[in-house]
Amino acid sequence: MQDLSHIPIFVKQSDYQVLTEFIARNRSDAAKDLQSELDRAEIVPDRDYNNDFVCVDSQVTFIDLDLLSQTKVTLVMPWQANVTQLKISVLSPVGCALLGLRKGNEIEWPLLNGKVRRLSVQKIEIPQCKSKRQSEKMASVG
Repeated sequence: MQDLSHIPIFVKQSDYQVLTEFIARNRSDAAKDLQSELDRAEIVPDRDYNNDFVCVDSQVTFIDLDLLSQTKVTLVMPWQANVTQLKISVLSPVGCALLGLRKGNEIEWPLLNGKVRRLSVQKIEIPQCKSKRQSEKMASVG
C-alpha cells in the first residue's frame, strides 16, 4: 500500500474501538494496513465529530483526477461491503486510504494492474438515519 503518512487522518473513538477489535481477530495484510492507519490517526471523541472527516458509514464523493470522473461510495465494515451498491469495505485499499480524510484531501489509489489513480475528496455525508441514531445515542449518554 502507498505511504500516506504525510496526510493527517482522524478517526472517531467508536470507529477506532470497533476497527481495533475487528483487526485483533483478522490477520490479513489488509488488516495490517488498516492497523497502520489507525496507529497514526488522531482519535476524536464521537461528541466532537462534525462530519468533517471520513468515518465508517460516511458517504464520500470523490473525483478521479486522472479520468475526471466523480464517484460516490459509502465506507462500511467488511461484512457490509457490496460493490454493486457502492458500499466499499474499510479493508479495501481505497477504503483504508479514504478513512480519516477531510474534504479536499487527495490520495493515490493503487489499482490491481499496478497503475495508480489520484482521488480528491469532494464531499462527506452521513446518511440521515445514521446521524439521527448517533445524536440519540449521545443524548442518552450525555
